[in-house]
Amino acid sequence: MHIIKKTLKFFLRPSYRFSIKKIKQLHIKKETSRLRKIKKDTSKLKIFYFGITEHSNLGDLAQYYCIQKWLKENYPQYEIFEFESTTVIDSRFNFIEKLHKILNKNDIIFFQSGYTTQDLGGNHEYMHRLIIDNIPNSRIVFMPQTIFFREEKNKRITSQSYNQGKRTLFLARDRVSYEMALKMFPKINVKLFPDIVTSLIGHFKFSKREDKVLFCCRNDSEKLYSNEQIAQLRQKVEKIMPTEIGDTTIKVNYKKIRKNLQYYIEKEIETFSQYRLIITDRYHGNIFALAANTPVIILKTTDHKVITGAEWFKGVYDDYVYLADSLEDAFELSKTILNKKDFSYSLNPFFDKEYYSKLRKVIEKTI
Repeated sequence: MHIIKKTLKFFLRPSYRFSIKKIKQLHIKKETSRLRKIKKDTSKLKIFYFGITEHSNLGDLAQYYCIQKWLKENYPQYEIFEFESTTVIDSRFNFIEKLHKILNKNDIIFFQSGYTTQDLGGNHEYMHRLIIDNIPNSRIVFMPQTIFFREEKNKRITSQSYNQGKRTLFLARDRVSYEMALKMFPKINVKLFPDIVTSLIGHFKFSKREDKVLFCCRNDSEKLYSNEQIAQLRQKVEKIMPTEIGDTTIKVNYKKIRKNLQYYIEKEIETFSQYRLIITDRYHGNIFALAANTPVIILKTTDHKVITGAEWFKGVYDDYVYLADSLEDAFELSKTILNKKDFSYSLNPFFDKEYYSKLRKVIEKTI
């Protein structure tokens, strides 16, 4: 029976791949048709939000949720149109040409936040260049970005492209990315700004909390510590308090999540609120922990994203955020935190008040 299944799978694989490819093509064609129906009407203001999340990582989906929510609250007079990056970059249906025809001078383009100005993979960086190269006079806002380039050639191409954006605001979400952006993009507006998911911190209160620890760990190329090393740390922490392990990437189709974003994001934050401590190497694992009013120990990754992202919390949530220099240090920190009995488990909405309530004014002043 097993051999029969394997044989069937082998012969059906080409048909399956063809079907998936065809379904994607039809979806992109349909989405481009939606763009074509938008009229160039100077009396109506429009926002185009490009690069919305196409996978099941709740960290990136939380960015999508927060950006979507922020746009609706801050631009109620604008009509908002959302598109995936795979639609924007597909050349078969002339998306960029159609976009160019309907854009007015006061319309605004927003790019999805995240690890999207880089040459590690994905298509967002190409999408950015495609739009700026073809429509450089547009009002463009890069929601907070992490920058990282392995190849100097790719870095140079990106720099040349983005610097054409005459009315562009680039928000860098950590100190290293900000310093890099200032050098790469001297001709556009660059500002240091926290990840938009930080705007959720301070808006939730939970009463249920158990004596257990959550390890929220990634399983990709950014992972610094092996599964075996994490397991060893977990065994040591287990001697103090029971532990569980999870990740911000869940086994639910992203299309299903997008239909009920608020439910899934708030459910994840509520889950984080049930623990006494979170130990994570996830950028948004850190932020979800703080949104849940739960202390967090941050583990290092292979790049600067998580470590420099944690710098935002110095002097703001010092009793809740701890950066571990090593796994041994993480264990020592966990002992200290779990021995504390005086946590109030109530944080203030610092980033919402100090940054995101003021972002529209920043945009209006710069572009």
